[in-house]
Amino acid sequence: MSDYAYVAERARKAFASVSRLEQALEKSPTDKSLLLNISAMRRLAEQAQAELLSLAARNRIEICNYRLIPEQGVGYALPFVSRSYLTYQNLFSQIYDAIRNGKLKERTVIQREAEYESMMEVGYTYSGSLGVVLLAQSEADFFEGNLDKPIEALFQVMDISDNDSVKDIAGALGPAVVKRVFDWSKVNAQARFSADVRWNRSDGRQLGQVVEHRHMERIVDIIGATSDETTTTIVRQGMLVGTDLPSRSFHFVVPDGDSYKGTFHSDLHLDEVTVAKGKMYDAEIVVVEKYHYATEKTDTRNMLRKLTPVAATT
Repeated sequence: MSDYAYVAERARKAFASVSRLEQALEKSPTDKSLLLNISAMRRLAEQAQAELLSLAARNRIEICNYRLIPEQGVGYALPFVSRSYLTYQNLFSQIYDAIRNGKLKERTVIQREAEYESMMEVGYTYSGSLGVVLLAQSEADFFEGNLDKPIEALFQVMDISDNDSVKDIAGALGPAVVKRVFDWSKVNAQARFSADVRWNRSDGRQLGQVVEHRHMERIVDIIGATSDETTTTIVRQGMLVGTDLPSRSFHFVVPDGDSYKGTFHSDLHLDEVTVAKGKMYDAEIVVVEKYHYATEKTDTRNMLRKLTPVAATT
């Protein structure tokens, strides 16, 4: 990335000058010299930006324009701005990790190598809402760059529209990616930021869209209401140490093993359940696990469906 530091610095200084001149023009809107200077500096900034894009195409540098657009009357509170950048980077890295390593992670943990390879660097900022140009070094074989698929997948996850699309993303990239897009959307929705995200890929392809903050609010609501449920039936041998008939609850303990608490299954009749302390049973327990994408938490329910006394051995 150091090969592009000079051109990126030129662009940074030029865009910073444009911003300063625009602020001065707001105070003196009739100053003709300021108008001329702004026009000249904008040309220099555009030239530096074009040169950077040309260098990027020759040297496999992917360029992301990330611009925050606040709702009218809303400012740029530093905690929200910094968290927007961080959650965006984490989302991209989590997607890259999933594609690079082919593992559908439930928890938002990024492999060290994947985090390094997908890390973006700040090139420069520019005026017009709050925009920043981010640079990401890619590697390519004969067919494609290692960041091509993650960039394409990034825009797919931004288009979540219903519960099915949440589960589709979880099935393709893992629940951790769903959690990351939830975090990113929540930060921007709370700040009332829309995000203009545009990538100029080194292969010449351009991808981009504006994600409205109201759409992010919808993403937060959809993911928050979406869960994944799995049901498993297990058989364990142990002791029924407690039941409560009015609440239909039970407590079953496997010697030197697990302990199960829950409720009677609808298939189990109350008059079939007796407590004989010290007596062994084969218990058929239905375990229902409900995974919540927004929190990465799993709720577990145990239902006792069948209880068979174990014959005593002599």
